[in-house]
Amino acid sequence: MHNWVRSRYSLRLIWNRPDQVKCEIHLINCRLTKNMEPIPIEYSRGESKFTSTKVDTESTLLDFWSWAFSDVLTNTTRGILAEFIVATALGINTKQPRDGWAKFDLEYMNHGVEIKSASYHQRWFQNKMSTISFNIPTSRAWDASTNKLEEQSQRQADLYILCLLSEKERDQVNPLDLDQWEFWILETQFLNERKRSQKSITYNSLLKEVGEPVCFHQIKHSVDELINKLA
Repeated sequence: MHNWVRSRYSLRLIWNRPDQVKCEIHLINCRLTKNMEPIPIEYSRGESKFTSTKVDTESTLLDFWSWAFSDVLTNTTRGILAEFIVATALGINTKQPRDGWAKFDLEYMNHGVEIKSASYHQRWFQNKMSTISFNIPTSRAWDASTNKLEEQSQRQADLYILCLLSEKERDQVNPLDLDQWEFWILETQFLNERKRSQKSITYNSLLKEVGEPVCFHQIKHSVDELINKLA
């Protein structure tokens, strides 16, 4: 339901010649709304088809996903893949679609979980393997219900899971091979109290300050253990 309707003016300047300007004012009827609630995210398996009253099309949402997200090695997609991998390890319901604007990436046992990913190999040409470092800065959370940023910058999640695609042989790297991934599970308080950088943490620092990573099948047990300590 629309709350109210009003008209507004649009001003357009048209250059007929370098020394002449024609000014046109158009009255546009605009339906303006306010206090609109967030639009819910709907789960889809990809069968939904694109529609048009003008042309026939067989393209589906799955076609779009395949076109846009087949490259799971590239940084942006790999990060989302890491979120999915952790969600499946924790038994989180993945039929509840991901909210890319949420305060944190996942929610598990009423605790916010932030996921970060890194890889030795990138899609592009490299002179050498990437140096492993995870970005862990504070942020101002955005609230979809109010469309406002929080005033205070802080780490939004209770836990961080740092995910490393650890395969070093370039021709063997495969983000879908769960055995190639390693995971560090950290309490956010550990990051807040760190004496070194508050913006990032390196591979060597993780080994020194946290210890060895866990494998995919150990994620749930490690997270449950940490949550029990927080209780």
